[in-house]
This record gives sequence, structure tokens and C-alpha cells, in this order.
Amino acid sequence: MRIALLSPLPPYRGGIAQFGDKLISSLTDHDCQVTGVNYSHLYPGYLFPGKTQFENGFRHAEGMLHSYQPFSWPGARKKIRALEPDLILSQWWHPFFAPCLTAVNPGGIKSVAICHNILPHESIPLSASFAHRFFKKQDLLAVHSKPAEGEAEKTGRNVVRLFHPLYDQYLNTGMERGQAREKLGLKPDQKALLFFGLVREYKGLDILLDACELLPPKYRVIAAGENYTRRAFISERLLWENSFIPQSDVGTWFNAADIVVLPYRSASQSGIAQIALSFGKPLVVTDTGGLAETVDPGRTGIVAASATPRCLAEAIVECSDLCGTEITAERIKAKAAEFTWDSYVNKLLEAF
Repeated sequence: MRIALLSPLPPYRGGIAQFGDKLISSLTDHDCQVTGVNYSHLYPGYLFPGKTQFENGFRHAEGMLHSYQPFSWPGARKKIRALEPDLILSQWWHPFFAPCLTAVNPGGIKSVAICHNILPHESIPLSASFAHRFFKKQDLLAVHSKPAEGEAEKTGRNVVRLFHPLYDQYLNTGMERGQAREKLGLKPDQKALLFFGLVREYKGLDILLDACELLPPKYRVIAAGENYTRRAFISERLLWENSFIPQSDVGTWFNAADIVVLPYRSASQSGIAQIALSFGKPLVVTDTGGLAETVDPGRTGIVAASATPRCLAEAIVECSDLCGTEITAERIKAKAAEFTWDSYVNKLLEAF
């Protein structure tokens, strides 16, 4: 089967690009001939709050898609049609990209959208209208959680519920646990609560910091990710690397952590949870979107009753009892096995 994957790909940084790269590799392993159709331009500078959109050492990307230059879309459509794909796969996460993705779809070719969100956490004007036009061109929407499945079904399109596969590409990166904790200034008796990824308002780093203030002094928050909010996030309990973490350093932060915490106010799902599972770390998550689907409560982590500091603090204390035991490690390994790329691609192709 010939597949055109419309997606950000390296050297773009971030979870969507990493997902696309892993998907190409996994589809290829299933005897598919995949052409990655990357973006030459992703976000315009005035809409991008970070320092750079690219991995270290890169300043631009080669690709057919220019997300915000309509004059380029007819040419991109012709190039995609010339690939003669049997299937067009599009990564969908924000309606900003809907006009481009809708315009470059040649039509007459089966189209599937892999939906990381149906509508975004942080909306823009005309989001629903842009999304509706894009969805009308899709034969199938693939979603990664039960709540997203419910949202997708409202579009009237065919829907298949999958899952967010494991992110295991970071296992051999960074420092081992002892060195990592020494680098981050953690004492042997301290419990490190990891918040990882871009800092956005909906992700609730402030909730985690307030929760940590309710915990015994041995608890520390280690945060790794560039700040996309206007908050300062100051606390004596916080060690924060306010920058994008390159792939080569991801392992340092997860190896140093005792518990990975996702204190999100809202979510569909999160690739951070899948990184935590690959590193064998217990999770504390809030009960929003599909986050709870990544946890077996009381066995591999804890689901906080609500996204409040007190509920989160109680969940962290309960999760601490799971840390460092052989039985917990075995349970997390079994949980991680539910989210393999092989299973994901099999189910995606079966649904197509």
C-alpha cells in the first residue's frame, strides 16, 4: 500500500513530529510504502511563542506544505496526487492547519485523519468551521481516547478509537539515575515529581507547585520544558529547566524522577504519559480526557479525583507507596505492553 503522510516531521521538534517519524517507521515495517510529506513552514513566527520550531542545529525544513501560504497549496496538491497514494494520512491537532490540509488533499483518494485533538485546548476564531471543512474530506477519524471518540462521532464521520502508542525512543538517552539526580541537585532521600513538556496554562504546573507546598519537605518538583505562558512559576520546591529539552537529554529527567505528574486542567491524551511508561515510572494524572486510560489505579499510578492542589497532593502521597518496588515495575511493564506501535498500526490498517 502506498501512503502519503501529511505531518510535521524532524527537524521540527515536539511530540507531533516525533509521532510522525515513528508512524512512518512502523508503517514501513508493515510492508507499506510511505512518503512523508513535511512542512516547509509550520507556524508563522508571530503565532509561535517558543524560541525555535526546530531541533538543535536546524533553522529550516524541507517540505511540500506551507501552512499559511495559500498560493503554494495548488502546487502541493499536484505533487501529492503525483505520488499516486492509495491512502492519505493527515496528522490533525489544531484547526489552524485545516485550510492548508483541506486545500492540498487531491480528492478521490481515501483519507484518514489521526486526531490528537478534535478541537484544541486553546481555541482560535472560526476553529469549529475550519475543523468541519477538514473533517468532511476524511473517510475515517482515528482518535486516541474514549472522550475524543465521543467528540469525533459528533462530526458524522467514521471513527476508530485507537490509543497513543508508546514513546520508547528515549530509553538510551541522557544520564543514568545517580548521575541525573546529582546533576539536578537532588538528595538521596528526596522524592522528585517530574513535570515534562511545554508549559501551557491547561497543563497545570501551578497546580502541581501548590500541591507540593502541601507535601512534606522531601518532595521536589523538577520541571523540564519551555514556558508558553505569562506566569513566572517561582517556588523553593521547584527546579525548572525553562527550555525545550533535546532528545539526547530526555532520559536524564525521567531517570531522575520518582513519579511523573500530569496535573492537567484539560487534555485529550498525552505523549508524556507514554514516555513515563517506557521508563517504568509510576504516574499521577488528573481525571481529564483520556489520561486515566494510561493508569491502572493503585497498581501503576494514581488518578487524582480533581485538578486541585489538595487532590493532587493526596494522589502523590498514595503513589509514593508504589515507587521503587519490583511488583510496581512489573505492572508498569505490563501496562506499557498495551500501547505498542505494532498493535496501533495493525488496528489502523484494519480500520482503513
